[in-house]
Amino acid sequence: MHRRRIAMAVCAGLALGALATGCTDPASPPVPTSSTTPSSAVSSPAPTASPTSTVSTPPARPDAMTSPTADGAAAAATYFMAVYSYMYATADVAAWEQLSSPTCDFCIGRRDDATRMAGSGARTEGEPVAVLTSSGVEIDPDRWFSATLSIDEPPSEEVAEDGTVVSSSAGGTYELYFALSWDGDWTVEAVDVSRTDG
Repeated sequence: MHRRRIAMAVCAGLALGALATGCTDPASPPVPTSSTTPSSAVSSPAPTASPTSTVSTPPARPDAMTSPTADGAAAAATYFMAVYSYMYATADVAAWEQLSSPTCDFCIGRRDDATRMAGSGARTEGEPVAVLTSSGVEIDPDRWFSATLSIDEPPSEEVAEDGTVVSSSAGGTYELYFALSWDGDWTVEAVDVSRTDG
């Protein structure tokens, strides 16, 4: 089953109607929701999915990622989604693994799916995820943060080595809720997802 796109996975225990791999691990910090009272919040304008023109080129890290701030958390989450598109197009998981906590179920599931596709000779064809809006919240100064992204995931296809379309996704719009930590660099601890287009 093609699970590249966010639309394809369902979490049985979540009323979000989205990702199984987005469920948080009990050992992970909780993912703040919109009801969280922020100590510092920043809303960023709608960045593009990636500073590059193609998903087959590694995305550039935004300058804002260099600091442990709410803006830095939003930039890190946006970069994470650019890496998501790149990983599925190329099967290069290095940048994804560098950003991902070893206990992040969403991170592990997406990496394993991209690796599975590469092992079978399949590839993903489609445009990169577009980040429509982003915001960050500082929860514990210089340590714990959350970020919320609104994204548009374009339609995509999983294509076998012989050119046969294995599966496809119509895409959709989603809100992604990130728990992030800072220890000299950003780590994505958990991701939960909610579909916003019905």
